[in-house]
Amino acid sequence: MLDRQEFIQSLSKGVMIGDGAIGSELYARGATLERCVERLNIQSPVMVETLHRDYIAAGSRMIVTNTFGVNRYSLANIGFENELHPVLREGVRLAKNAAGDSVLVAGSIGPLPLFEGEPLDKNAWKAAFAENVEILTDSGVDLIIFETFVDIGQLAVAVETARGMTDMPVMAQMAFDSSGLPAGGGSVEAFVDKVRSAGADVIGANCGAGVLAVRNAARRLLPYGMPVSAFMNAGFAEKVESRNLYVAPDNYIAAAAAELVQDGVSIIGGCCGTTPATIRAIVDALGKIDSKDRRISLGKARPAAEQKPEVPEKEYVEPEIPKGILVELDPPKKPDVSKIIETAHALAGSGITALTLADNPLASVRVDVLMAASLLKREAAVEVIPHLTGRDRNRIALQSTILGAHVAGLRSLLCVTGDPVRMYNETNTSGVFDVTSIGLVKLVSEFNDGTRGGDIRTSFSIGVALNPNVRNHGGQIKKLKRKIEAGAQFALTQPVYDYERFDRLMDAAEEEGIAIPVFAGVMPLVSSRNAEFLHNEVPGITIPDKYRERLASYSEKDDQRKAGRDIAMELVCQLSARCTGFYFVTPWNKAEYVLPLIDEGLKVLAKDKN
Repeated sequence: MLDRQEFIQSLSKGVMIGDGAIGSELYARGATLERCVERLNIQSPVMVETLHRDYIAAGSRMIVTNTFGVNRYSLANIGFENELHPVLREGVRLAKNAAGDSVLVAGSIGPLPLFEGEPLDKNAWKAAFAENVEILTDSGVDLIIFETFVDIGQLAVAVETARGMTDMPVMAQMAFDSSGLPAGGGSVEAFVDKVRSAGADVIGANCGAGVLAVRNAARRLLPYGMPVSAFMNAGFAEKVESRNLYVAPDNYIAAAAAELVQDGVSIIGGCCGTTPATIRAIVDALGKIDSKDRRISLGKARPAAEQKPEVPEKEYVEPEIPKGILVELDPPKKPDVSKIIETAHALAGSGITALTLADNPLASVRVDVLMAASLLKREAAVEVIPHLTGRDRNRIALQSTILGAHVAGLRSLLCVTGDPVRMYNETNTSGVFDVTSIGLVKLVSEFNDGTRGGDIRTSFSIGVALNPNVRNHGGQIKKLKRKIEAGAQFALTQPVYDYERFDRLMDAAEEEGIAIPVFAGVMPLVSSRNAEFLHNEVPGITIPDKYRERLASYSEKDDQRKAGRDIAMELVCQLSARCTGFYFVTPWNKAEYVLPLIDEGLKVLAKDKN
């Protein structure tokens, strides 16, 4: 087993040359296995071993196994869950065959994928990482390298898991954006503190936004006094005839590598788009400098008192968490906002705390939610909470929308995944879902904390959805806890028509120690047909038989509407004992449907406080 201290000491004496890309280079060499390049370890072993040998011939003194993207979940997604052991073992065997006794073999482990659209929990992280670490170490790797992580928390769990299982060296690398900040949010300081505490021996940057990103990140990492690694992409990929081609030339990458070695980087290599020729160019460039000429010494850790904070200290006003009564409206389907402004004016003087605006509900096309929210806040002088979904925007657009909401003076966001795209009436329409509701909460929370985007800091209270209309509340409570861990501060429920289910939900929440404000959703039924539609066609809404039968017992629509209002009034009285406030959903944006409920809600909430 490679001794940790000897390894670290060796890095202080001179730079170690790593290898370059595995996946992109195997594809360039003719690999056709598109969904899991790591399966080439058992499908085309000669191709994989030849690539390792080519990197060693170019000058690599540390190579990584072709195991980066393989784990129990990635293989299960493509139907090969039984191949984890052979793929990992063969990955190590092929690398060791090529390495012989003079080259180190690093067992590569990448981040875990989403499972059923959601991030895995920490216990699942630990189990999956432990499985890979055990197989790689038993197969004979010299060290473990975690690479291309974007979630600092997941990387820290990975390192801690490995450190608890082996005493061999552990490297921890993240992807960074062009400014040198973690690509998934958080600060450089948080990254270093967490992985160092978890037991990492080397910290570093790889992949991300190209050469500039890795160079900037490495320079931010060097002052922390740990060995630093830097594995650069060959710039940004350019799509040509359905293939990703990387544009940065080898001499450009090699020049950047030489600068980083002079700065004090200990391990240098390539990532996506780099080749054995790239490594050869790096070796040639380093041969022209004195590897001991380092402008920053490894031994000079920056004292805590001198550490420059990632976010400049400035006056910051914490956003106020909503209370009382919230009322939901839908942005209009047509570019005529006069009616929704009129409704907002009627509601603004009724005693409500804020309006909420749905974001293309039921996957329908409506006026942009942020534009509508800004307009109503200005025209009706009322606080507005826009819903924000992960369905219609990619990660870039979501962040722009969050910043735009802050600029517009909005101070609360409701983070939801979004209704399914299949509800939209045009074919060839796809959902984005770069992030689910949990990931979206995390984005907003990081902007609030100032850990995303450097010196950017927003002020939002963060709301999430909660569905009491399920038979087993365990899944909802588990998901709510994860949302709270990500930064959620209050919850709005789907419309409630069964008080007993809501009561059981709140009992389950109390048992788990959940204490955030919960606003009970109430939507008045306007007709028997409306009740049947909501019950049978709208996700997340369940209306008991007794209420649907009650409405159907009236032949006149006016009588049905009155019965629907009476049901809503009864629910308000029942729910008040267990909820923090109310969330009234307005049918067809008509204020008259909810104004009586607002009056009743204010009364029962005041009574409960007394």
